[in-house]
Amino acid sequence: MSTPGQPLKLFMDNKITLCYFRYRRKSSEDNKERQAASLEDQSYVLDSLEARHHIKALADFEESQSAHTPGRPRFNEMLEKIEKREANAILTWHPNRICRNMTDGGKIIDLMDRGLLLEILTPSRAYQNTPMDKFMLTLEFGISKKDSDDKSIAVKRGLDKKNRDGWRPGVAPEGYLNDKGTESGFRKVLTDPERLPFIKRIFELFHDGTPVIELQRIANKEWHYRTRQKKRLGGKPLTLGMVYWILSNPFYCGKYEYPVGSGNWHEGKHERAVSEEVFNEIQVRLGRRSPYRINGQEFAFSAMMRCGVCDSGVVAEQKWQVICRSCKLKFSLTKNNKDRCTGCGMLIAAMENPTVLHYIYYRCGKKKNRLCLEKSIRVDRLEEQVDEKLGKLAIPDCFLEWAIEQIQTMGEQDHDFEKETLDATQRAYQECKQKLQNLLQLKISPANSDGSLLSDEGYRTQKQILEQELKVLEEQLGGNVEKQQEADEKTKKAVTFAIRAQQEFKKGDSKKKRDIFMGLGLHPKLQERIVRFDSPKYLFTLEQIKKEIDNGLERVAPRNQVDLASQMGACFSSIPTVLRG
Repeated sequence: MSTPGQPLKLFMDNKITLCYFRYRRKSSEDNKERQAASLEDQSYVLDSLEARHHIKALADFEESQSAHTPGRPRFNEMLEKIEKREANAILTWHPNRICRNMTDGGKIIDLMDRGLLLEILTPSRAYQNTPMDKFMLTLEFGISKKDSDDKSIAVKRGLDKKNRDGWRPGVAPEGYLNDKGTESGFRKVLTDPERLPFIKRIFELFHDGTPVIELQRIANKEWHYRTRQKKRLGGKPLTLGMVYWILSNPFYCGKYEYPVGSGNWHEGKHERAVSEEVFNEIQVRLGRRSPYRINGQEFAFSAMMRCGVCDSGVVAEQKWQVICRSCKLKFSLTKNNKDRCTGCGMLIAAMENPTVLHYIYYRCGKKKNRLCLEKSIRVDRLEEQVDEKLGKLAIPDCFLEWAIEQIQTMGEQDHDFEKETLDATQRAYQECKQKLQNLLQLKISPANSDGSLLSDEGYRTQKQILEQELKVLEEQLGGNVEKQQEADEKTKKAVTFAIRAQQEFKKGDSKKKRDIFMGLGLHPKLQERIVRFDSPKYLFTLEQIKKEIDNGLERVAPRNQVDLASQMGACFSSIPTVLRG
């Protein structure tokens, strides 16, 4: 093993001349100005090392690329020259500059084993072609790789957390800014107040019929729009391709794919530049489909119904149609035709404000029977059926107030009775325990040593009867109050669902509609374009209450609000279904 002061002694004794290549590397081509000092510092240190040992490198190999994976062109070029015996030593700042992966590390050790590479000289020490030095060099390569792997895991973990929080990892697109002022791990995608308003306007104008070439002229000439200035890029007008890229990027409608190319689409928390509906129409006009629609579209009722004919799952399917401005033909967009009229051949992008129609259908997936004849149903007609069913349950709000008041009143009335029942049950429980204890005392009494007072068979029989009675009393003590409270809560939830479900279904998003749909019953089936449910019994009860309330309210004609409240209370109290509980 050699020291920095005597790296050449071994080779001088054997009259071997060392010819050096100098190798300098920084991590990547990105952030050049931030890492430029790294190369300058390496150069300064290596110049001092050459002067101290009175050597001169034959060539200087400088590279700006990560060594985490093989494939660095300048590094490979240096090894090829060493293979050709143009040099037999390397001068570098640290072994981790040479490699951070075991493939390149193996090449270095192999060159040493073959006698083509005799020394690697660094400011701290020299690694020569000896077993111990090669072991130490291999150890340095392993440490470098471990360090790179650890950093990679930490970075991926941070990016995954950012993605789970709803913020797309990576460089923010035009109109947005990366948050650099927040602690790492909590950074968001911020709005660029100077550019996002123009991005929004670009979407609005194109949706209203402005051609892309005109959008480019307006942005550059009238708005004087310039891209975000970076250290070496940006600060330039929008190109035509950039306008198309903005119009077709799902990020602006709140969707992003991560990792890129994985097909996993996520909902972002950043401010949207355009609504999802408008963005989808724009994609049709551009003659393309937004990629997130294939994997990220959520349908409210998908995977919830089965075909009533063949029992296959019911799937959602969407269709797009366009009415041509030239020949007035309504044509569908398919895999074979995405961008032009099937009648006159006119491009959709060239049409002035074409009419775009979008439909969603639910149909049998035909997994169990490919010849199933069950017809599809449009989503609006399916929702009409659900709305009609919910309408049959739409009890007036005043009934909810009355019902909750009655439940509370009945609970108060039942409280004393429940207390008396509980006290009686507890007395019976204590008496039963005492009987069991007395039975045991009698069995073990000295007077019963011969079994004349209580035989073994008689003891077992009476003990079994008392234990069974004790078990029943324990169950009564534990469940009465809780069961009544649980029943009251279920009643309140059922009445609340009946009153509010219809309005929430009309205004709710896909998740809300899905939850309400599931509340209508189990095992929904689509047959003859009608959805049929196995509805729970309480829904039939509520439906009957709704009919009786409507009939009763028709007879209520109050003179004032006080009369209205009293008459409605009397009306609700007289409903047969309510009286039956």
